[in-house]
Amino acid sequence: MRTAILLTLLFASLRGNAQLLDSISVFLQEPPRPVIRLDMKGSFVSNHNVRMMGVKLGLEHARRFQYGVGYSFLFSSVERDRYVYGLGAWPTRLRMGYFHAYVDYAFYRRGPWEVRIPVQLGVGNGSVVYDDVVGRKQKLFRSGLIIYEPCMTVQYRFLKYFGVGAGWGYRLVMRTNHSLDERLTAPTYTLGLRIFFEDLYRTIQKNGE
Repeated sequence: MRTAILLTLLFASLRGNAQLLDSISVFLQEPPRPVIRLDMKGSFVSNHNVRMMGVKLGLEHARRFQYGVGYSFLFSSVERDRYVYGLGAWPTRLRMGYFHAYVDYAFYRRGPWEVRIPVQLGVGNGSVVYDDVVGRKQKLFRSGLIIYEPCMTVQYRFLKYFGVGAGWGYRLVMRTNHSLDERLTAPTYTLGLRIFFEDLYRTIQKNGE
């Protein structure tokens, strides 16, 4: 029910904001440039503070609107004992990975400040695995996943090639098998230093001509 409400509000807001769609259509008339980004964020799985890692490949128009595809996975170790038939209470660990499509819109840019709204929708799977008595990896549970992640990021560019940024969002997870007994729906956050490799590369290329 909560999922349906959130999705309904999202689509209703997009449909009702004609100015937003007009702005994006103007940006799309500009020639695109390729974008490759590492995607690192913090989040939570049950009571564990975890890190998610990923990569995004896409196109950007007018430095304001991006779209593309990517892959993300659980980088941190989430371990706990579960009952395994024939072994009793046994150490297990969670795995999670998913492919996604994304859009990223910079709705505010003024001076060194930039505020963006990235949204991604993905499909993948999660599993609980363990090592048996001879060290072979076995799957205890497995579930398909549908993941929706809206976010907002704020960035301040303090030097030509460097900036700092922070972001917050929410990961909404729907699963096909509830035996995957971890709470995957949770807030997400980012905080860190950004290096503008694209601008640095263009400067180096220009100086080399």
